[in-house]
Amino acid sequence: MNNLLLVVLLIFITFASSTPMRRQDTHLKQCEGTFPNEITSYGFKPYPIIVGQLVTNHVTGKVTVPVEEGATVKHSIYYNNQLRLEHTEDFCSFIVIPSGHTCPVTSQNFDYTVNIMAKSTPNDPKNVVLDFFTRTLITNPDGRNLTCIEQYVKYSFP
Repeated sequence: MNNLLLVVLLIFITFASSTPMRRQDTHLKQCEGTFPNEITSYGFKPYPIIVGQLVTNHVTGKVTVPVEEGATVKHSIYYNNQLRLEHTEDFCSFIVIPSGHTCPVTSQNFDYTVNIMAKSTPNDPKNVVLDFFTRTLITNPDGRNLTCIEQYVKYSFP
């Protein structure tokens, strides 16, 4: 499976401009511990995500501590309880700016929508739907963890 596909989709799980969507039952929850910012809803179409098709991601949340320029988003992706991929991206340049907004993210409430292609590779499985456990962590440049969410996400491989 294309690791970039997982990274891109998980980034948008964390923060993604403003098309209302129905929230899927992806078991979204805040990670254990204390984090000042909160994801209040997340949804995407289609669900399950169909590899090889466009995915529209929508996320809303509350910001108590500003997300600064240079913040990172780290994704840890598990399949069958084994870490399969860990990847870090610049949050502002990858999520906020393409969504038509700017950093720092200081507004108390945010609402982002991002479209991304769920790319496939020749090594992807065929005719199966798989569940992945994902953990996404947003960290400011000073090392302060701002947001952490976990959820299960289904991917359909046609």
